[in-house]
Amino acid sequence: MIRFFRKIRYKLLKENRVTRYLVYALGEIVLVVIGILIALSINTWNENLKNKNKEKLILQDLHLEFQKNKEKLQATIKLHWNVLNGTNAVLELINEPEDVLAKHNLDSLIAISLDYGDFSPSQSVLADLISSGNLNLISSESMRLLIFDWGSAIEEKEESYETMDETSQNLFLPYLTKNASMKNIDQYSLLKGAGKSRLNPQVQKLFQELEFENHLDNQAWGIVNYLIKLERLESLADQIIFLSGPNFEPKP
Repeated sequence: MIRFFRKIRYKLLKENRVTRYLVYALGEIVLVVIGILIALSINTWNENLKNKNKEKLILQDLHLEFQKNKEKLQATIKLHWNVLNGTNAVLELINEPEDVLAKHNLDSLIAISLDYGDFSPSQSVLADLISSGNLNLISSESMRLLIFDWGSAIEEKEESYETMDETSQNLFLPYLTKNASMKNIDQYSLLKGAGKSRLNPQVQKLFQELEFENHLDNQAWGIVNYLIKLERLESLADQIIFLSGPNFEPKP
């Protein structure tokens, strides 16, 4: 088409028909511009299609990663509810007479109150998404905000766990080491089958001490605070799983 216009322009120029020459020259320019715009539109369309395909793969990977994280979260939450229930069971026995205490396996209950652990999420997909700068490929603003909220909630969870662990390791465990038999307690956790202490520790005496009650209360407070953070993470994980699912359709 452009070659055709050029031939006409050449003929008009030879015939000294300047006005028509300018019209055809302008037409040639318009065609060139239209061609450029079409090419740009095709390139933009292709780029958008590539980005959409990348987004689809990213969401699939996020969906799988957060499904695994939810399973880990549920197991960790269940564990800490057991720890909390065990700790509360010990607290309920404070200041009870020896005949009541004798009906319970006190070392086992104390072991349960120490059986906490941290939630360690899988974040390889999320870390790669952020470090690569591909977060902007996610078209859903709600999803992007949830990812930022998840990062903040993980930091809060870590702070909560550190507080609980430091209190337990630096205060409660040293107290138990001094006043109870760790061998008797540990046989109900990692050292199952190791046998009891050869000494005759009187764990019942702890249940008459205010310091023991305070340590247990601190333990319970730390566990409840940690559970709050875990349940916040579970809520965020549910939303991310929903928004990254194959059946979710964002509003236009």
